[in-house]
Amino acid sequence: MMITVRDVTGENVDDLIMVCAGRHLEDLSMKPGVNARKQWVRDMMDKVGPVVKVAYMDGKPVAQIMYYPEVSIPYDPFPRSGVLRIECIYNSQPDAREKGVGKALLEALVKEAREGLPCMDSQCRFIVADAFYGGEGIPMDEFYQRYGFNWMNGELISLIHGEYESKKKREYTALEEDKGKAIIFNNRNCEYSSHFAQRIEKTIRDVAPDYPIIHVDLWENPEEAKRRGVTSLIVNAVQVNAFIGDLEKFTAEVKDALGTC
Repeated sequence: MMITVRDVTGENVDDLIMVCAGRHLEDLSMKPGVNARKQWVRDMMDKVGPVVKVAYMDGKPVAQIMYYPEVSIPYDPFPRSGVLRIECIYNSQPDAREKGVGKALLEALVKEAREGLPCMDSQCRFIVADAFYGGEGIPMDEFYQRYGFNWMNGELISLIHGEYESKKKREYTALEEDKGKAIIFNNRNCEYSSHFAQRIEKTIRDVAPDYPIIHVDLWENPEEAKRRGVTSLIVNAVQVNAFIGDLEKFTAEVKDALGTC
């Protein structure tokens, strides 16, 4: 068994799509999200350099790690310089798990962070990892801690060339302009974002068929998220935190925000 790690470029971007969405490419609702992510990867390569790596096991693409400098996130109200954010690590192949694929991806990125990442215009002080867990493999917080990450002020971090700086956040305060509408924020860095946005809209329509709904692309219109401190969903000036995958909880939060419980 041989594991190799490569940066995602225009030449192998389809390998990235196969890793993340290969099982669902026949679903037509996925097509807008797939195309949007491909363009996002190209845009980021032009702006900052490679921001995704794919791991190959015996030549087959099986996993990916996505990362970028915090200062490159346009919708972040308070980005920290010298901070690298890992958005996700995902291994889509059950037969490739527990074989060192995720470790190879993480170690390759940490090594580059120490030596100088092309996507960063300053020395990396520390890495912050999002421990998003999709229910496959081991929990991501356990994975990161296995390889030297530690919790600090609610963030999983690994120090590289500096000290930790806590994250300043903007809490959502209800805006008068947000009342009487739903605002769905869409993040094109994930193939599934458009698909989830469609499911969110359908669920809201099931509850309130004529309710006004606005879609906001976080990378095209970042100020809308930045000034609110929200990157998911607002309904009637209430932030909805439940994930659409938990339909019962999500619907309950939407109904509560609409006042229809």
